[in-house]
Amino acid sequence: MDEFKKYIKKFESHEKSNLEKIIKDPQEKIIMYSGARLNWIGDYLGNKKIKWIKKTLPIKKILFTGTNPDWNEILIDTCRGSVAKFRKLIESDRSIKNKFKKEASFGSNPILVRKGDKKATYKVLDGMHRLVGAVLSKKSTIEVFISTNENKYLPLCEAHTIYDLIRGYVRNARDKRGEKELYHALKLLSRTYGNVEELLRKRFNYKWVPDKDVQKIIRRVLFDK
Repeated sequence: MDEFKKYIKKFESHEKSNLEKIIKDPQEKIIMYSGARLNWIGDYLGNKKIKWIKKTLPIKKILFTGTNPDWNEILIDTCRGSVAKFRKLIESDRSIKNKFKKEASFGSNPILVRKGDKKATYKVLDGMHRLVGAVLSKKSTIEVFISTNENKYLPLCEAHTIYDLIRGYVRNARDKRGEKELYHALKLLSRTYGNVEELLRKRFNYKWVPDKDVQKIIRRVLFDK
């Protein structure tokens, strides 16, 4: 290993250690992991104000959601997320049934769901492999955790999302166009995430970001209604 690769390896270990000191709360970590894996779970599990209850639901009321391109082609594109259509498909096509038998999970842990777009339907947030396993096992019900108040609260934004936008502006777009774009980007974040205004006030104030141009934009985001 050359000297620079050794440096990179050591630096990565150092950064990991620092991160573990900063982010200790499991729900904060979930937001971070969710961002890295490009899924929505952090939107629901990251906000401590969202409450969850355990229930038993009929499997037929739960809709499949995206997992990977291979599964999505069958569960989403062919079956349109429908458990009933998937059941018919695996009964008529043994090769597909065998494929999912090899890849599904048959654990008994509850899955995580949210309310669907249609009345009395639910969408999977976590546990697609267990749901498919339950369908293959011909179960009619499955235990779930479902939120009771998800519509009352916005998800939480990671601070680095704001930082990335500000850094992009400072390094490569410090002009009138960049000013306008940063304003609208931060304004959108503040409308769609519950903690952005607090982050702008506490984590991106002048003490942390001593840049007059950036602070001018942040003030507009906070006070323009």
